[in-house]
Amino acid sequence: MSRYTIALNNHYQSRRKLHAVTWAEVQSGPPHALSWTLTCKVEGEVVGTATANQKSVAKEEAARIACERLGIN
Repeated sequence: MSRYTIALNNHYQSRRKLHAVTWAEVQSGPPHALSWTLTCKVEGEVVGTATANQKSVAKEEAARIACERLGIN
């Protein structure tokens, strides 16, 4: 996990909402050039989506978008 993913998880864990954050992932493209789209949901609502060539990069960017949208530092 990276900075924004950790910040998002810590924010909801500190509020005892351990399962508030969920992730949906979709991979597309040929095996030698996969593209990952990660969607961050908080309590079922989409708050961030990002696409990248690496799953971890897409997840961190989706978490960054979610943190920005939710006002989490």
